[in-house]
Amino acid sequence: MTLPTRQIKALCFDYCNTLVEYGRRQIADQYSTLGDLLSELFGACDRDRLQEIRDKQALAPYSNGFRENDPREISEELITELYGVAPEEEHVERIMRTRYETFVKAITLDENVLRLLTRLSERYRLSLISNYPCSRSIRDSLEKIGLSGMFASVVISADVGYIKPDGRPFESLTSELGLSPSQCVLIGDNWLADVQGAKRAGMYAIHLKQHVPYERFESSQEDHDPDASIGHIEELGQILLDD
Repeated sequence: MTLPTRQIKALCFDYCNTLVEYGRRQIADQYSTLGDLLSELFGACDRDRLQEIRDKQALAPYSNGFRENDPREISEELITELYGVAPEEEHVERIMRTRYETFVKAITLDENVLRLLTRLSERYRLSLISNYPCSRSIRDSLEKIGLSGMFASVVISADVGYIKPDGRPFESLTSELGLSPSQCVLIGDNWLADVQGAKRAGMYAIHLKQHVPYERFESSQEDHDPDASIGHIEELGQILLDD
């Protein structure tokens, strides 16, 4: 399908593994740092069990009605599950701070992506819609890489209380933009959260396959097809600017 570029007013980007890479390597680094902290606080950490718990927590919103995780609750759960002790506030705060710091540190921006966004912004309004349980992590990382002023709207699941593909993040986005869903196109890597979420919300969707998402979902016969699929983000210029 050819995207009706003259009808589209806003480009809505997913964040991790779309504009920036945050996949298995970065998550493994975060788990390693968490393991070091837990070992310091409580003694030897079962790293395999740590990964098992964190992976389960990351997928939990997809089976609980798409409700976003609470960072404090999942930090408390990590201590209880690994060590069988009641969490103390100081320890919970250190885990939350470590997750925040490792996330922001891991985020970098390719200069080519910045140039592409600058070109796209001359024609479209740009926005961001991200699944992440800590709003501060996303906003501070955007500041770090120089993108905080690029977007007309930034919607984060932590603020909405629900993750994509639930309709509420998309409703918040289009409401903030003052546009109808049919005037927006979502660009993202996650088949369920981004492609299916956008299509169910009435938006156009471009599936980006440049990075391997940590949370992978297979397609089914009932799924919507994306309006376009691309292997690299720079292909957006060909689709959205060359008409």
